[in-house]
Amino acid sequence: MTVEQHAVGRDLLARAPLLAGADARTLDEIVRRMRTVHVDAGEVVVRQGDAADRLYVVLSGRLRVLRRDEDGTRMLRELGGGASLGELALLTGQARSATVEAVRDSMLLELDGATFRALLEQDVAFAIAVARSLAFQLQASGGLRPQASRPAVFSVSSLGPGADPVRFAAELQTAFARFGDVVRLTAEEACGSRASALDRAEQDHAHVVLVDDGADEDWSAFCARQADRRVVLAGVGAEDASSPVGGMDLVVFGGLSRDRHAQLVEELDPRAQHVVDGSAASIERVARRLTERALGLVLSGGGARGYAHVGAIEALHEAGFEIDRIGGCSMGAFIGGMHALGLETGEMRDLCRDELVRRSPFNDYTLPRVSLIRSRKAGRMLGRVFGPTILEELPVSLFTVSADLIASRTIVHRRGSLVEAVGASMSIPGLVPPLSRPGRLLVDGGVLNNLPVDVMRAEDDGPIVAVDVIRRLEETGESSALPALPSITETLSRATVLGSVERAESNRRLADLVVTPDVQDVAMREFSALERAADAGRRAMAEALDAGGAERLRDRIDARV
Repeated sequence: MTVEQHAVGRDLLARAPLLAGADARTLDEIVRRMRTVHVDAGEVVVRQGDAADRLYVVLSGRLRVLRRDEDGTRMLRELGGGASLGELALLTGQARSATVEAVRDSMLLELDGATFRALLEQDVAFAIAVARSLAFQLQASGGLRPQASRPAVFSVSSLGPGADPVRFAAELQTAFARFGDVVRLTAEEACGSRASALDRAEQDHAHVVLVDDGADEDWSAFCARQADRRVVLAGVGAEDASSPVGGMDLVVFGGLSRDRHAQLVEELDPRAQHVVDGSAASIERVARRLTERALGLVLSGGGARGYAHVGAIEALHEAGFEIDRIGGCSMGAFIGGMHALGLETGEMRDLCRDELVRRSPFNDYTLPRVSLIRSRKAGRMLGRVFGPTILEELPVSLFTVSADLIASRTIVHRRGSLVEAVGASMSIPGLVPPLSRPGRLLVDGGVLNNLPVDVMRAEDDGPIVAVDVIRRLEETGESSALPALPSITETLSRATVLGSVERAESNRRLADLVVTPDVQDVAMREFSALERAADAGRRAMAEALDAGGAERLRDRIDARV
């Protein structure tokens, strides 16, 4: 260790909670005996279950503490400069209780266990201070309670000449500024020790944007390694990725052909993909998703009761909320698809009135060998509403759910034909023929997951509002009178969702706000009840927002770091 490193290390250790009680002589001895260790982002420092024979103090960078148990792997907390790790296992003689891996390229100071124990014996004040520090850590953490952290470092690169990473990084910086201090770093600005430059930038700012123009291979590798979110741009002339980049966020610019767009998504398999048109609004939507502030909306199935979703969307917009991502089942998939296309709620009402009320697409009955209706009219309706659009090119992210009769599992549609994604989700068993695809028979998603909040929650991109129009389906109150027998189409519609009632109840608990419009007087096949159901949805959403829902959502979306 050089004289300069010794001085830096001594200053850092003097401020580290674990070593704050050491006197000057002990501190110098610790620094002298410590070894400097460099670890790259993604590298494991200690592994759960290994013997404990040394402790570490973080000089620079960031580490992540992970624990594996029967429920999987959980992140417990993150450690920055001055934090220590491994001392508790050294003192107890037990194996490592968690795995620690580097999130950024990091510099650590390592001290072997024998030296640490010897110093504890020599300096009683130091030993007491260590014991006090450990007690405070355990008290504050509640036994290593999981701590969530939002993404802070973002890299921006491009797949070709059709998108400029320098310009997009500047636009992203402007959008991030709403949520806290932000800085851009280029290869030239991060000269010298790039890890140290990033460490300083991250300490002083809520967000750091690493600009990778592709001119420096070492810088490109550094950016990809350090970023919490890797943003890869694709425009006209986008090339194939030269190396696997799965897990990144793909940003697609207008002008890319539909076929090439779908091909890129298939090849790259991004964690999320975003469509931008160059407007500030589309860049801000990307920024919200990257920083886990994107408002998601999940819409349940429920036949004609699903008209309430239109009113719920109206109320959200009137309260000033932007819907960044949407998921739906059955009628919720139909309404969600129209919203994702960019239609205004007035246009959605008009389309519902024209297509579902006037044209009545579900009345082309046939002899019930496969289903009660042929679904040809419904297919033509979906073609008129959605055309050749694919899910990948929607300005608002959309998924729909269907159920596979062969595999007995939920199918999530995120790619391919929008007509097919919505049509499969609306194929009520017995009423509409299943959608046959290789190895699959797809029917209405309500069979298994009528309120797919869990699907959206897995993305972890921000708060979720769920609108459930089916929950009180059978809550008719106490009555000795025999209920009227519903029609066969109503019976099939109701029976479709019975198997997913319990799952819907658990999914409601995953949402940040749940809205249940009062549409129990609307029959599931009563498609003439458009205005009544839509107005009920609007009232229910407005009341939920006024009752504290709006404040909770804004706290999640607008909170500055």
